[in-house]
Amino acid sequence: MTGVRTLWLWISTAFRAAPLLTAVMCLTTVLTTALSPITALGISLAVEAVTRGTSLLPGIGLLAASLLVTGIANSLAGPIGDTVDDRIWRYVHTDLMRLTGDVWSIAHHEHPELADRLSLIERDAHQLGGIYRLLSIIGAATGIVTVVGLLVSIRPALAGLLVLALVPAVISALGIHRRGLLWKQNERFRRLGTKISDVLVEPRQGVEIRCLGMAQALLLVAARAFDARSRPWIASTRKYAWLSAAGWLLFAAGYAGAVVWLFGQARDGRATVGNVSLLLLIGGQISATAQAVAGNLGMVLNALQTFGRYRWLRDYSVRHTWVPDEASPALPDRLTEGIRFDHVDFAYPSAEVTARLGDTTEPAELSLHDVDLLLPAGSTVAFVGENGAGKSTLVKLLARLYDPTRGAVRIDGVPLAEIDPLAWRERISAGFQDFASLEFLTAESVGVGDLTARADRDRVASAVVSGQATAVVDRLPSGLDTQLGTQFDGGVGLSGGQWQRLALARAFMRTNPLLMLLDEPTAALDPEAEQAVYTQYGETARALARTTGAVTVLVSHRFSTVRMADLIVVVADGRISECGSHAELLAAGGRYAELFELQARAYR
Repeated sequence: MTGVRTLWLWISTAFRAAPLLTAVMCLTTVLTTALSPITALGISLAVEAVTRGTSLLPGIGLLAASLLVTGIANSLAGPIGDTVDDRIWRYVHTDLMRLTGDVWSIAHHEHPELADRLSLIERDAHQLGGIYRLLSIIGAATGIVTVVGLLVSIRPALAGLLVLALVPAVISALGIHRRGLLWKQNERFRRLGTKISDVLVEPRQGVEIRCLGMAQALLLVAARAFDARSRPWIASTRKYAWLSAAGWLLFAAGYAGAVVWLFGQARDGRATVGNVSLLLLIGGQISATAQAVAGNLGMVLNALQTFGRYRWLRDYSVRHTWVPDEASPALPDRLTEGIRFDHVDFAYPSAEVTARLGDTTEPAELSLHDVDLLLPAGSTVAFVGENGAGKSTLVKLLARLYDPTRGAVRIDGVPLAEIDPLAWRERISAGFQDFASLEFLTAESVGVGDLTARADRDRVASAVVSGQATAVVDRLPSGLDTQLGTQFDGGVGLSGGQWQRLALARAFMRTNPLLMLLDEPTAALDPEAEQAVYTQYGETARALARTTGAVTVLVSHRFSTVRMADLIVVVADGRISECGSHAELLAAGGRYAELFELQARAYR
């Protein structure tokens, strides 16, 4: 049933992308393959007419008609096929981007098995346009019927030649399919090798790689990864090549025997010269039909695998896309209570669980344990703790990149899981340590922080000032109209700190957020610049507290930064170990006080 759904998706996608051209291609493909053997029949009828002294008209007419129709069909098949393939590829590629963007969670980005599936879809996207191969299989089927009819017209036993030809054809198809499976099974090696290749050619990594002398070592790892992927493929290719060759030898022997036998029949007067000429001419058609089945069947099986992954992604997207209804609660214009973690447990789903749609098996290891915490409306809250403690996981739950395993995150008492994720994210302003380097025009790179106002130059200019990025923009040759990225003509490269300042400016584009997330957003800046940024954030947080009751969340390792927060939350091993103001936590003499003293001692 799954295979039928996948096949239907392929066919229906072709007709959605290019309905008229797909119908024409169906007709031309079937005509080309079905009429090719008729050419041999026309020649044999003409030969028979010459030997018997009868009219040449039937044979010549059939030959001319088949050549004319197949010639026209062949001349149309190439351009139409290329156009249909391109339209299907564009349709599917656009749909793939839409599907991955519609999923509200980021689970499909963070697990190896899901990454393999997405990588295979991207790598094999060209196969999604190969509808002509499927049509060629259908056409080959009509060609087989024609060939069988011609062989039976000579002698029924000769139909066995087609069976002999299909044996190596099926072996070849199985070989192509097996190699496709091996590519899939070893995709992790290709991803590793490709990732290393990307790192080696990425300018931002170039200095460190050369200073550490890593290039040769990385090349060796990449080579081993590609070798690990290709070795099984090469072995399988050799195996099926030998089996296919043996099959074709068997067909050749059978065909030669049939020709000798029919010559004997003709010599004894039990077969005509036309019969002999038809068998001689149709031998190539038997081989060509079988090879067409072999080549296209293998490709079709691989393409069906790719469409199967595409269908899986469509199902995954439907299952994980938010569908609002009339009962969905609306967001408040202003927070009054705040944001509460209501006895939240969270575990990252395993790749196996996430890959199986509908599997609700609970993952084993919890990253957060019974987090019960109120972030008051209008407050500035800091999450502190050692690496891996769970700070960024809390941020992901606040942004609703995941839902809790147990418990709930509540916005003024309303479960966040019941609120439209897109509507919630439109009320979030965020700056991250792992920021995006958007190689657009500078104004666009900042303006996408609020898509509704990206063309508003005054808003963009104000965000640049708030994000302490004025000096960066002033140094650019065309200011906000400068193309960023050295891979573009006239593009300008930026340092890590400059990119981070633009990312900070992006975070200031939204003017009415309910939540401001700042997850180590100044990691690439010097202390003086960091202090200026956080001073600006403090002013913005106070202004937002008055207008929208927004909660500002800071994640930082620098205690000089977090001491400005109204509430400091110490996270340890996925639990809230301490909570209070800077003065309260120092007075308590707990882990926060120890870490603060360690940092303060380093600056004395």
